[in-house]
Amino acid sequence: MKEDMYSIKMRAVRKEKHISGAERIISEKEIEVLVQQLTARALGHSKGKPDFINITIQNIGNQAIEYIAPLNIATITVDDYFKGRECAIKALQKSGLSCKTSQAILNMLKTCNTMRGAILLDIHSLERLEPDENRGVRVTNIDWSFKIKEDLEKALEKKGLNNNHVKEAVALASKVSNAPGIVAELCWSDDPDYTAGYVASKDVGYMRITKLKPLGDSTGGRVFCFDSSKTSIEECIEYLQKKVTLIHKIPMIKDYISYKDFMEE
Repeated sequence: MKEDMYSIKMRAVRKEKHISGAERIISEKEIEVLVQQLTARALGHSKGKPDFINITIQNIGNQAIEYIAPLNIATITVDDYFKGRECAIKALQKSGLSCKTSQAILNMLKTCNTMRGAILLDIHSLERLEPDENRGVRVTNIDWSFKIKEDLEKALEKKGLNNNHVKEAVALASKVSNAPGIVAELCWSDDPDYTAGYVASKDVGYMRITKLKPLGDSTGGRVFCFDSSKTSIEECIEYLQKKVTLIHKIPMIKDYISYKDFMEE
């Protein structure tokens, strides 16, 4: 008999401000342990102890699961976030965007207020397309298949990348890059202790950049770059927010690249 799968989502808030969030798609036998792990994660976040933690558990039931391949992983090492942002501009250009558009995307993320979801940006008009700009577009229902998680952690461990930030970001970026109309993504975390970020697209893979913001900066977010000539906004958002998606392969993890080598490519 086919085993039931469950979607578990955690959200932690302090004084009405989002602190932490996570989600998993797991089997019934894993629920109890995972709830404990997510609760501990919420209570120990660097942004402070929350005054509200919400954990929801939903049986996926007969929903069709889409299995996708992950983006390959590359890491660019930089000395400071100024060089990191130079790399981000180049990676966006390698994803097919103009220099002007790439700079506009970076500027938007530098100045946006931290929110739960992502900015959905029309690459032609540079207009924001989210139905609610205070909330953004929230990507949900994505995880690594439990069948490959052990091998995934071993592969990431060899490159010093076996942590929640990387695993969750690669999973999310892989789904985003697979969404109708999405051509690229720029992200850095709102965690003040985590300075890395990434550019992701089908052209460059998941390109992790070791510094994209100053240490101690608690602002961050995501910009999804949307080509409105390819599909409708509604189709894109429907996929990002509702399609149940599992990654069923181990990504290729490339050797680290220096700032100099990347910029000279």
